Amino acid sequence: MAGIRVEKVSKRFGKVEALKGVDLEVRDQEFLVLLGPSGCGKTTLLRIVAGLEAPTSGEVYIGERRVTHLPPRLRGIAMVFQNYAIFPHLTVYENVAFGLHGSRAENDARVMELLGKVGMGSYASAYPHELSGGEQQRVALARALAPRPRIMLMDEPFSGLDDRLRDEIRDQTLDVLKSEGTAVLLVTHEPGEAMRMADEIALMRNGKIVQRGAPYNIYNAPVDRAAA
Repeated sequence: MAGIRVEKVSKRFGKVEALKGVDLEVRDQEFLVLLGPSGCGKTTLLRIVAGLEAPTSGEVYIGERRVTHLPPRLRGIAMVFQNYAIFPHLTVYENVAFGLHGSRAENDARVMELLGKVGMGSYASAYPHELSGGEQQRVALARALAPRPRIMLMDEPFSGLDDRLRDEIRDQTLDVLKSEGTAVLLVTHEPGEAMRMADEIALMRNGKIVQRGAPYNIYNAPVDRAAA
């Protein structure tokens, strides 16, 4: 069973201690949201899980496999970040198919299945510059999910969307991720987003996780005044 386990992870940038002995677990098929203000260490933690940063100390596991010093491509994870990072010279279809290695028929079926799930089935031949921000976000999600990853990392993926679209895209993204059975670690500074999407919330402050629990419990029983 795939999941994420972080054990005693610390990270220093010069004299700044961004993470202070963090322990965190994301269970298989769980949607966990890291919530906290800017500078609390949540994106640094996500980047360490992704393999984009190395911890100063501590270990990272994907399932039972220690991956602390493995590059991102060997971790079996997918990532969706703020800028979506889809290829501008490829069509929507080609973007989603990029990481697939099956037969043409298998790839075609998988691409069209995912484009249908994210409401982009009629845009297969379009190019990214022809899409809105919300449509690009849907394509980025489909591309990340195409190889059937067991784990998805998401860093403020909805921050570039206007308020009118944000709730719709969040709900659609949540439905797709649940239908795929993917474990998710999402970073946000917006409490409303965390409450709307999370199975559990891990509340971060000053490089530490200060509280973890279901949204209802975090809301109704904050650990201290700052959490409230």
